[in-house]
Amino acid sequence: MEAQKSHFNRNLLIVLAVLYALSMAGFFYFSLSSNGEGMPWWMALLNALILSIPLVLIFGAIYVLVCAWREHARSGQVDEKLRKVIHWAPRVAAIMIIFFMSLFSLDVFEMEATTLQLLGGFLMHNIPSFVMLVLLFFAWKRPAVGFWAFLAAGVVFVIFFVRDFYALSNLLLFALPIWLVAGLFYADWKLEESG
Repeated sequence: MEAQKSHFNRNLLIVLAVLYALSMAGFFYFSLSSNGEGMPWWMALLNALILSIPLVLIFGAIYVLVCAWREHARSGQVDEKLRKVIHWAPRVAAIMIIFFMSLFSLDVFEMEATTLQLLGGFLMHNIPSFVMLVLLFFAWKRPAVGFWAFLAAGVVFVIFFVRDFYALSNLLLFALPIWLVAGLFYADWKLEESG
């Protein structure tokens, strides 16, 4: 039984790693094809590191949720080690997506403006991050609150930032990770209830 579990987990990890690599390749292809000239190597590396944040969050959350679901379906419970991972995963994932979202506010400092205007622009761009920090604060010890709050945050994000076909990358890079954070909080909530 244990060998079968580890075999499944290894295969799942391989599939998700391949999907991660294909996702990175796809984003680079579209990025390079939309930009007629090549980008410097350091910028490509920086973009890869930044893009890795939501992609690692997506594929990592899928791995944890699928492993927990399969283990619970097969034995009716989840082992203690995986329980601890599920407890901390939504909190770490929420911090990661908040950090990722706040990185986009740094482009304000490229503008020509006064210091006060730059600071105002920086704060305005970080409103979604601040809201999600408040949600995380209230959800930290209450996974049910985290589930509903991050589920709603994902819906609000879609309403405001995914308005046409060209904004579908926003759905993948922002809304999907937020919903997966909600899914991780849901798993933590249900495991907490079951004792």
